[in-house]
Amino acid sequence: MRKPIGEQVVVITGASSGIGRETAMRFARRGARVVLTARNEEALRTVESAITGEGGRALAIPADVTDWNQVQQVAQRAVDTFGGIDTWVNNAAVSVYGAFRQVPVEEYRRVMDVNWMGQIHGAKAALPHLHKSGGTLIGIGASTSKFPMPLQSTYVASAWALKGFYDTLRLEQQHEESGVQVSFIMPSSTNTPFYEHAKTYLGVKPGPLPPVYEPGAVADAIIYAAHRPVRDLQVGPGALLALAEGIWPRVADAYIKRVAFDRQLSYQPKAPDAPNNLWQPMTGQGAIEGGYQSVPVEPFSWLQTHPGVRNAVAGVALSSFVLPALGLAAAGMAIPAAVLLLRRGGLAGAVLPFVALARGRARRRGGLLSSMPTMAATGRGRGSLLSGMTSMAAGRRGNRSRLAGWILPLATLLLR
Repeated sequence: MRKPIGEQVVVITGASSGIGRETAMRFARRGARVVLTARNEEALRTVESAITGEGGRALAIPADVTDWNQVQQVAQRAVDTFGGIDTWVNNAAVSVYGAFRQVPVEEYRRVMDVNWMGQIHGAKAALPHLHKSGGTLIGIGASTSKFPMPLQSTYVASAWALKGFYDTLRLEQQHEESGVQVSFIMPSSTNTPFYEHAKTYLGVKPGPLPPVYEPGAVADAIIYAAHRPVRDLQVGPGALLALAEGIWPRVADAYIKRVAFDRQLSYQPKAPDAPNNLWQPMTGQGAIEGGYQSVPVEPFSWLQTHPGVRNAVAGVALSSFVLPALGLAAAGMAIPAAVLLLRRGGLAGAVLPFVALARGRARRRGGLLSSMPTMAATGRGRGSLLSGMTSMAAGRRGNRSRLAGWILPLATLLLR
């Protein structure tokens, strides 16, 4: 269990809009001291003023996560101002929409510099301070960290790289017994300005693949990971697609191919040279939401962050669906086996082994029980009783041998 949220110092990159901004506000409302960083200074100051206006404590530090020196300075100023760092949230990200043939090489490199190297810089700067506090490093990826998504190859590549990085870093921290918790949050489509800010070669503004969820659902998952040990958290139905991709990749790919090329497109024209945040920050005061129609309830991460409810749901599912399904599967195997046995050996061949087993058990039980009064009356004593029990045990061993002799041919018959 980590420090209570109200006692923490939290650093959030990409805090000027969307998920980062909503997360900063929620941390501050719960009493955390929040350090905000992003490239858009005007938007950062707006968030800082909103937090302090509600009685919270915040420090805005403009910085570009692709610059290692600037990220180091953010970490040091957080320590100098608030005395340490308890949670670091790597959230800054950019994207380019387009087919692989359309996106220039330098833009692939830029996306990796921001999304992947930016989080490498954040982790490098934060870990020495998190070692001291026994704190939490939280990486923000995407549901596409586990499955492909056409027209987003730049972003998906960075998301997969982040998943591998955090999984590896987590094992290293566990081996070192550093006390640092490494968590990875994978949001599905979220109602933020991310799509408005992305560069696009599609001819229209890109949009989120439905269903879309509110950024508050992701913020709640981040806050949960900041004070409880969490490995991964999927937010939204991306968890189902990731599961399908692992079990039935052809089926999952067919579904993704069917929906991705149409449902990520809006009807609003947008040229590749339209304002975007790939190389320069967007201007203005920023915003949390992107104006997309969203689903009010997000059950996937909510169940993960409420273990009692999750276990109850799992128990109901197990008793209602899984166990009956296993029973049907066992019956489906046993009935054909019995039919096959009857066809090959007839009814007697199937029944006689069980009859012989029952008769042998009754005979042994009766013999031992009838001999015990006689042994007691004649005074033959404990040795004779033990002798009788030994004989019964030997009989049982013989019976086991007979049973094995019946089962093994049956197994051989079924495996032909």
